[in-house]
Amino acid sequence: MRSWLRQLTWFQRGALLFLAVAAVFSIYSSATGGDSHVGLVVMSVFIAFVAFRKQLLWRVRNRLVLTYILSGVVPLLLIFWLLELTTILILGQFASERARQGLESRLQSVYAVTQDLVNTAESGGAPALLEEIRNTERGLSSIVKVNGRTVMPALPGATLSATPEWMKPEFRGAFEAGGHYYLGVNASGVQKKAQVFSYLPLDEETLLSIVPGVVAIAAPISTDQNTNMNFSPAGSRVAIVEKNGVRQPIPFPHLPEAKNSWDVPLATLLSWQVATATGENAVLFPVLSRPSLVLAGVVTGRMASIAISVLLILAVVLLLVEIVSLVWSIRLTRTITRSADDLHRGTLYVAAGDFSQQIPVRGNHQLSDLATSFNGMTKQIHHYMGEMRKKEKLESELEIARQVQARLFPRAVPEMKSLQLAGVCLPSRFVSGDYYDFVRLDERYIAIALGDVSGKGVSAALLMASIQSALHAQLKFSGAAASPSFSLATLMGLISQQLYENTPAEKYATFFCSVYDDQTGVLRYTNAGHLRPIVIRDGQSCTLPGEGMVAGLLPRVSYEQFEYQLQPGDLLAIFSDGIPEAENAAGEEFGEARLASLLGETAAKSGAKSLDEIIQGVTGAVNSWMHDPESRDDITIVLARRV
Repeated sequence: MRSWLRQLTWFQRGALLFLAVAAVFSIYSSATGGDSHVGLVVMSVFIAFVAFRKQLLWRVRNRLVLTYILSGVVPLLLIFWLLELTTILILGQFASERARQGLESRLQSVYAVTQDLVNTAESGGAPALLEEIRNTERGLSSIVKVNGRTVMPALPGATLSATPEWMKPEFRGAFEAGGHYYLGVNASGVQKKAQVFSYLPLDEETLLSIVPGVVAIAAPISTDQNTNMNFSPAGSRVAIVEKNGVRQPIPFPHLPEAKNSWDVPLATLLSWQVATATGENAVLFPVLSRPSLVLAGVVTGRMASIAISVLLILAVVLLLVEIVSLVWSIRLTRTITRSADDLHRGTLYVAAGDFSQQIPVRGNHQLSDLATSFNGMTKQIHHYMGEMRKKEKLESELEIARQVQARLFPRAVPEMKSLQLAGVCLPSRFVSGDYYDFVRLDERYIAIALGDVSGKGVSAALLMASIQSALHAQLKFSGAAASPSFSLATLMGLISQQLYENTPAEKYATFFCSVYDDQTGVLRYTNAGHLRPIVIRDGQSCTLPGEGMVAGLLPRVSYEQFEYQLQPGDLLAIFSDGIPEAENAAGEEFGEARLASLLGETAAKSGAKSLDEIIQGVTGAVNSWMHDPESRDDITIVLARRV
């Protein structure tokens, strides 16, 4: 599981996390009676599909499964979902209409009682008769005036004791005063002697009696036409109204218990105009019912037309979705069959030995990638066969060159009475541009040389062979090299001039050439632009003095010869730039100081350890230091220890 997660992109990990959070949140909300948040779940599934689209649709099997789902399962799910949604919407409209009819009926009842009070007051009816008429509407409060004199005040404890000043004459409808809502009627007699103001508070008791046992109506909520509200039920007694981002629980009067699992609460909002001191505003009555209660009512013609319109719209939507699913299924099936046929024809061409045929690439999926790979294979297979033959031939020639070059290095280390010698060259490629040599001049003198040719590979190796032959010709066959008066500076000048005359202008070499006297321990040497050798004496390091121009870069270059007295126990290290210039991952070089420190520590701890073991420790440390071995330079080192 962890390895699979590591292979995902950050977008795919975020999509999985969002899907998990949406699923948990939806399950929790449904379990606690809140919203199911279907939109959030659908959005998270869509994002996950986009993130994993390539993986999901890569296999042909998955594409076929998706085809079957789109053509068979999706339409069925849409039908059931749309039927459920249609039923809820229609039944919600039924419940809203029943609540509207109930409110209008109750308002008409208040108006009828008010008219009776007006007629009775104008005819001089007694207060007792007026009280009897008012009591025909439970909860009704009335204020009756005759000729400007109040003959029937409001009931004790009534919220309103007088007609609101802003209310128009002959008012009939819902109004708001003091933060409360009422159904009210303001009427006067024909002779204008009697004036009656009646109102019915829209409290819980009144709302419970509007459509008892069928629709539960909660207290109205003030709003305006710019307010967006989401209303969702949360059980049979509580609804959640979201207004301007604030969620409020709304308690409902009691409804009968559900008859079955499908008899779920139906919630809707009924808009109603109310009069206020500032004019008319709209309020929303939260309405709650059940399918069994709504279906027990009578469906009006208006409701029937609404239901037919909704069904037609849903039918059109369903038809469009079905058409899209069918078209996509046909396209997917056609892609699979055409791609399979193209690949079959391509294999027949290959079987006949025809690699020039290219099959068409259709779309962007697994089969199209397979067609692209097939075309690339048939196009490159012949080229690769030729390249393989060339590569095998080149590798064979390089192996021969490596073997030839290996014979140019010393096959055996000469034995001296007072000096131990060891050396190694590790090429960065098949052949190396570095060179080291031990040339025994006579019983007393031995030449020690190390060079580094510019560049790498075969060209550098050829130039190195030229230097080796020139050096051996001057040292072995001149006869004067064993003489103490032999000048290494003159030798280096001759080699440099030969390189200058026989190589391109950009080619040159750094070179360190020395002759050791086995009797006196004196080392005569000339340095042609090479790194200065390091001497370890009594745990301390120093470098041999003296530098010169690189060989082969300029004509007629003069060099200088130096001498250095080696003491018993001294360790001399001559090396190429492949050691100090080796870089780690941070781009830091190994450096001559680190090499000197390593040699000093190794010499101090090694005791009688052989020079070959010291060389292995140095090369091992350099290889461990290097970050990219493929880009390293040739590594060459020669050690000499006086005993």
